[in-house]
Amino acid sequence: MKFNKFYIVLFFVFWGYASTAIAQNSGSAGAFSRIGFGPRGMAMGNAFTAVTSQGIYPYYNPALAAQVNRGNQIDFGTAAMSFDRSFNTVNGTFRLPPSAGITLSLINANVGKIDGRSTDGYDTGTLQTHEYQIASSMGIQLTSKLSAGVGLKYYIADYHTDLSNASTLGLDLGTLYQFSEFLQVGLTFRDLLASYSWDSSTLYGDDSSGRIDDFPTQFRIGGSYSGIEDLIISLDGGQTFYENESSTNLRIGSAYILHERITVRAGLQIDNLSSVETTHHGSAGFSLHLPFDLLSPSIDYAFIQEGNNISYMHTFGLRLNI
Repeated sequence: MKFNKFYIVLFFVFWGYASTAIAQNSGSAGAFSRIGFGPRGMAMGNAFTAVTSQGIYPYYNPALAAQVNRGNQIDFGTAAMSFDRSFNTVNGTFRLPPSAGITLSLINANVGKIDGRSTDGYDTGTLQTHEYQIASSMGIQLTSKLSAGVGLKYYIADYHTDLSNASTLGLDLGTLYQFSEFLQVGLTFRDLLASYSWDSSTLYGDDSSGRIDDFPTQFRIGGSYSGIEDLIISLDGGQTFYENESSTNLRIGSAYILHERITVRAGLQIDNLSSVETTHHGSAGFSLHLPFDLLSPSIDYAFIQEGNNISYMHTFGLRLNI
């Protein structure tokens, strides 16, 4: 069955725009993977390049995997979103003695109930899209203060039953330096080499040429400071490069231990410093640390204002320590 290219492209662009809660270049390939990871990071405005005290999330910097000596962890997350979208994450981080760590993670994003139309405009039923990122990061402590890491990511995009899935590999590189017990700085390059390649000739039954969609490449540098009792402050700055353009962005986050069983968080993200008024959006959340010795579970929550003010999202998570 043939479909009007206009409708299919419209669906792809809609997902790229509407699902990217906190990402630059929302219409570009892999936008779902730039939303963030888990309620803790997203509540702090995704300013997590150099944060280790809230858990180990090499999604933000593969060098963080080297800090897994703080304890193994498993995280599950899901988001309640508008426009028939869903977003799910799983992360497991494990020690590699004596001075390394490895993490395995999965991100899944979906859009359902898309109105399908034929070339003549007739209803052909509903469509749905699915995207996945399967990732592994490894970090190692080179010295007592310096860590380095590398992350390998495999992407799959399933947009249409009659269109072959697109897939690609992406590479992350990162470092983390601890200046003191309270101050550390991280640097990372994300999504190097990644691009989707499409061949729609089978869908349209013609000799239409293929298309290559590059992922934006991101460079980030960030720091975290925990020298104030019960308070953590983080700051990230970065540059996103896409095609012949680039944008500078800023992220600010904080976490405060309100009680031994409650941690509260807040963050602000500015997607483009050249247009702060229209690209800034905030987030907030908390964790409830349950009074159980077995697995030391925590329930996490974050409320996030989506980019471009299209909507809001609620993220929920469960953290287990093993």
